[in-house]
Amino acid sequence: MAATTTTVYAPPSAERDVDYSTASLLGLVFAGLILIGFIFMPWHGIAIVDNAAKLLADFLSGVAGSTVTPVMVLAPLAAVIGIGLALWGVLKPESGRLVSLLTMALGLAIIAACLLRLAEAASTEDAPAPGLGFWTILAGGLGMALQAMIAVPRVNAGLQVTQTRLSRHMPAIPRKWIPYLFLLPPLILYLIWIIGPTFVTFYLSLTNWDGITNPSYVGLANFQRLFTQDRNFSESLINNARWLVVFITVPTSLGLGLALIFNTEMRGGRFYKVSFYSPLVLSFAVIALVWTWLYNPRLGLINSFLVGIGVSSPPGWLGDRELAIWCVIAAAVWRQVGYVMVLYLAGLKNIDPTLVDAALVDGADRWNLFRRVVLPLLAPVTTIVIVISIIDSLRAFDLVAIMTRGGQSTQVLANVMYIEAFNNYRMGYAGAIAVVLFAISMVFIGFYLSRVVKDELEY
Repeated sequence: MAATTTTVYAPPSAERDVDYSTASLLGLVFAGLILIGFIFMPWHGIAIVDNAAKLLADFLSGVAGSTVTPVMVLAPLAAVIGIGLALWGVLKPESGRLVSLLTMALGLAIIAACLLRLAEAASTEDAPAPGLGFWTILAGGLGMALQAMIAVPRVNAGLQVTQTRLSRHMPAIPRKWIPYLFLLPPLILYLIWIIGPTFVTFYLSLTNWDGITNPSYVGLANFQRLFTQDRNFSESLINNARWLVVFITVPTSLGLGLALIFNTEMRGGRFYKVSFYSPLVLSFAVIALVWTWLYNPRLGLINSFLVGIGVSSPPGWLGDRELAIWCVIAAAVWRQVGYVMVLYLAGLKNIDPTLVDAALVDGADRWNLFRRVVLPLLAPVTTIVIVISIIDSLRAFDLVAIMTRGGQSTQVLANVMYIEAFNNYRMGYAGAIAVVLFAISMVFIGFYLSRVVKDELEY
């Protein structure tokens, strides 16, 4: 008599049998919901400007009468930590259970803080009613807490069965549409945050708008004033041209020279590479402060050195109208050289060594090897370096704003645009400057894209 076996279904109970990917996805969604409620939705009332982010910023800035509640402080921290946990759960599936429990703890903390806020509001007669932002944060906290239910074996097994059944009844998506579905979310965000504001700026450049009242159409009057009456615009345009010329020549030459040196097997090469690249990881604000201290006319390192070697009257640097713009450009060049060096190092690594060996066998010296073999092969990298340098020179803003605040004839287009928009409240006029800056940038970007398309077709 043959033995019979009976298969009994048992829901997954071991940690390795539970799929936590859905829990991580839910944690990411609800953490993002908390962040949206914190930044973009009213904390009380219906005015969007009364969001929790703005109220917290007022409190930290010392604005009189501003107060915060624990949930205001906890919400952004929980959102950022929740997003990080969700990404950890996606990248490390074996840590899914720990991620789910930590996300649940964050959700419970949000819920507790929201309940405390409701209790305080109930005990105070004139307390404002919670707004949509508060309820959105509370909903996000509930979601982060409840996502841990997926860790229950029976719930997880039922969810997997439901997903399987739904996938069977869902219409099949053609394979050719799958890449477009993945591209759709970033394209929508790009349309909302980049393309849309760009067209709005084009419209505002044709208006006389102060940022408060309704815009009034003035046609090309802003552009006419730019090119015929505004001396600040012409001066800033000249400064941008100076910045552009220096950025094309100096960082490109120095970066290429350093790349050629460090591409060899030299002692301490890695240390020197990191040393020259390190300025790139610093923010423009830090770089501006460092170089401002260096240029200090009394205690700065540069003038202290000049006095030490016998110079009786060292320059004023940032206080000199003839030198100030070049001092600011020098600080920008110091940061840019390391970036260009890394680009050229990557290009040198991609050169076929057999071509170099063949040139050496044919009797080429070092100069001819560089001029006739290496430099032509680096042409694509050079194109990228030049275009990036041009774009960086045209969008220069931070260093000028911090080091000189646009004084001493150091204004560039971006600084003039900012001053007109947020200091003088002439948004339409600032929009005209932005359109001019955009047009100049598009000339070089169009040239770069045409070269890229040409190279692709030739390849």
